[in-house]
Amino acid sequence: MSIIRSAIRSSLCLRKLDPEISRSSLPFLQEWRKCLSTATEQRPPASPLPPPPGGSPGEGRFYGKFSGFSKHALKTDIMNVLEGCSLTSDDLKFNYPRGGNLTPAAVFVQFPSLSAYDKALRNIAKKGKLYRLEKAARAQWDPIVPYEGKVVALHGIPVNAITDDIDRFLSGCLYYPGSIQFLTVQGLGTSKRVALVRFTSQTQAMNAYITKNRNFLLNQRITLQVLQ
Repeated sequence: MSIIRSAIRSSLCLRKLDPEISRSSLPFLQEWRKCLSTATEQRPPASPLPPPPGGSPGEGRFYGKFSGFSKHALKTDIMNVLEGCSLTSDDLKFNYPRGGNLTPAAVFVQFPSLSAYDKALRNIAKKGKLYRLEKAARAQWDPIVPYEGKVVALHGIPVNAITDDIDRFLSGCLYYPGSIQFLTVQGLGTSKRVALVRFTSQTQAMNAYITKNRNFLLNQRITLQVLQ
């Protein structure tokens, strides 16, 4: 009997302690739940996946090949045709074929988006001329090194002309004397001699074109061309 009474007394004691345990544990449990909730709420959002190379569709650069313009066309002439396409002069590269007659084969255009390219197509359709625009790839754009409107080609150079003759012809112009380069290009069924000269700026190159074009060098008329 004494054993049974001891067991009952122990059970009653445990039951009396249960509420105390619960009350003392409640703050801990509440704090624990709060920590869990806060950890869940403050969990940083998952990092988005990096955008694909070249941006999302319609937002990356788009390249075109523009043709049908004259030999002496400038970047400003091309930009007038493609007005409203959000282009700058740096978005145009004239492509001159090697060994050719320095007539640009095409102008490669870097459009800011596909919608700008579509706008250019609409512009060309309205002009109603021989302009043409077709899709191109960045691999065609990247290798082209532009002349930036600072290099002038002197066509019709006599075979016996030397650097000193070019210096006298360009008297009063600001250019780099060490940049003078002679080359032979293919004309209509024949070859001709050309001199390339780099000027200090686009303004100086245009000034030379205006003041020296169709002047004479060693009794031969010289035609100037500003390379873009």
